[in-house]
This record gives sequence, structure tokens and C-alpha cells, in this order.
Amino acid sequence: MLAPPTKIPSITLDADLVTDSMAARLCISLVGHVLFLKSQVPFPVIQMARMPGGDTTSRAAKKRQELLNSFDTLASHLNTTFTALSTAFAYHSGTKDPRSSGRAYLAVVLGPTPGSAKCRVMVGVDALEAKVWGERDDRLDAPAGREGEEAEDDDEKSGNEDESDSDSDSDCDGDTDSSECVNSDSSDSLCDEEVASETESEEFSQAPSPPPSRTPSPSSSPPPQPHLLPPTYAQELEALRTAERLLSRTLASACGENDGQGMASEMAPTQTHIVLRAPRKFMHPAWVPKQTLSGAFDALLNQFLEESGERPTRDDIKKRKKGGNVEGVWIRSRQRLTEDSEIISSEEIPEEDEMIWWTWDGRLVGFADW
Repeated sequence: MLAPPTKIPSITLDADLVTDSMAARLCISLVGHVLFLKSQVPFPVIQMARMPGGDTTSRAAKKRQELLNSFDTLASHLNTTFTALSTAFAYHSGTKDPRSSGRAYLAVVLGPTPGSAKCRVMVGVDALEAKVWGERDDRLDAPAGREGEEAEDDDEKSGNEDESDSDSDSDCDGDTDSSECVNSDSSDSLCDEEVASETESEEFSQAPSPPPSRTPSPSSSPPPQPHLLPPTYAQELEALRTAERLLSRTLASACGENDGQGMASEMAPTQTHIVLRAPRKFMHPAWVPKQTLSGAFDALLNQFLEESGERPTRDDIKKRKKGGNVEGVWIRSRQRLTEDSEIISSEEIPEEDEMIWWTWDGRLVGFADW
């Protein structure tokens, strides 16, 4: 059954989970696209960064340099932001089972303030990998370590046996009473004869053993699964470039719809703010919690989920007026989360896991002069 068409475009990455570096790279790329599509900059941000400086004393050159500096700072902050958010998801205590991923929402808001925005573009990151920053995965080294410990134990046992044998020999050699050594030799020979007679009687008494079964026993353990090697740095860069090209093509296709508009629109240069949805336990020096934005941005998120087909559409005029028009894009992986897995009753959510909205402490100021 085909999924119903939605107003919100989406991209699907060739990965089971969206890593923090992938989410940061795609979000900063989306911010650059939004600035150009909303006429906040005369050229794409990447192209402006590569253009020659020329006269750096003019007003337009100063605005351009300020925007590029702010954009570079935002790119740096987003890298650590999604790492901190991934750690917060990993420490999430609102569910009984440990979480391997979560949903992240980031809004690009154009207007004087986040509360009085002229345009809002929401990006949803589905299945963001939940991983504690700096935590090592030593599970791959565990079998080798156990084998090494077992080998050391065997060496210690064999060494102890050798020492005991050498001690017994030295005792026998250094003893002045030769009769004790003769008695010990005779007792050893008698023991050997008794053991030989017992083994012969057991061989005659035992029946012939049946042929071994060709079917594997149910108790046999399955073969170990091969461990996948982590991607190299070159492979990660190639995956990031591929994802960026996919996002650019998706946004270009969306602009071709709705009579060639899509996200593209003529807007006067204004300020651009970044708003993030994260739990209260989220910690980052570049983000400030804004409890006053909860009403407007919760309504915006509900509309975003409805128009993307994640929730059934509801005719709530008040919420739509409060949230305003919404645009956006989904970043998905092969593993998709359902909205039900993200919703827990408010009575069961600890205060530190409550999702609130945070604003970036910087801003991007658009300009039209060149």
C-alpha cells in the first residue's frame, strides 16, 4: 500500500541510524539553503565564502563577513550540539528499555525574534543515534581478552604442575634414606598394573559404540557473527557529500512543485534564529532554554507532523493561527520511529526528560546589498 502524499519532503539515508555528525552536516546545509531560498543572501553561502574579498571596508562587505562568521560559528556549534543531544537521548529515563535512537527537531526561524517570526522551516531528524559521548565499545575485544585470560590460566596451571613434579623429584634425589625411594617406585609400579587391568576389563565389558550422528545437536552454539569494521574517514566524508547532494536535489524538486515556489519566496532581509527541541537535561553552552516558546512551537510541531503524515489531521484553527504556516523536510534512515514510541504520558515523564525548546545564542543577519 502506497503512503499518502505529504506536503513535507523527506530524504532517506542509506544507514540504519542517523549519526550526530550526519545530522549536524545536513542541518547546517539546510540553513544555507533556507537563507538563499528566502532571499536573505544574494548568493548561496558556500559560493559567497569562495568569492574574492575585494573591498573589505564597504558596508556590504562587512555584512557579508559578519554573516559568514556567524554561519561558521553555527556550523561548529551544531557539531557538538547533536553530540550532546545524542548523549541526552542515551540517558533518557522515561522508557523502560534503553533507547538506541530518538527524534530531533530543529527550526530555522526568520523574523525579528523567534516568537514573532515571518517564516518557520522545521527539520525533523528521525532515528538519531543515541550514544554517550566518549564511550568506547569494547564488545569486539571481549572474546580475544577472554581467550588471552584462559591461555594465561593454562600457563599458570602447567607451571604449577611442573613445579610440583620437580619438587617431588628433588625430594626423592636429596633423601638419604634410599629405602623410601625404592618403596615409592614399587608402589608406583603396582598402581600402574592395577590401572592397566581395570582398563582391560572395561574394554571387554563395554558394547560397541553407535556411529556418530550427522545431524547437529540442538545444544551446539551458532557460529559467531562477523564483526563489521567501522567506516574509514574517507568513507564518512563520501557519505556526508552524498547526503548533502540528496538534500539539495530534494529541495530543488520541492521548489519545482506548487507553481515553482516550494520553499523559495521573496522576503526582506531580516534576522534568522535557530530553535532546537531537546530534553531539560540537555547541556550546551551555546543554547538557552526558552519556556515561553513552548506554546507556539509545540503547535508548529503538531502541524509539521500532521502535514508530513505522522499524525492524523485535526481541524484546530486556533492552533494553526498560533503556529503559523510551516515548511520543512524530514531526514530519515532505514530504521524509522513511530510517533507512539516518542509519546509517554506526562505523569510518567521525569522532569529532566521533559522536552522543551532551546534557542541558539547567536543569529544570522541577512543582507541584499552586494
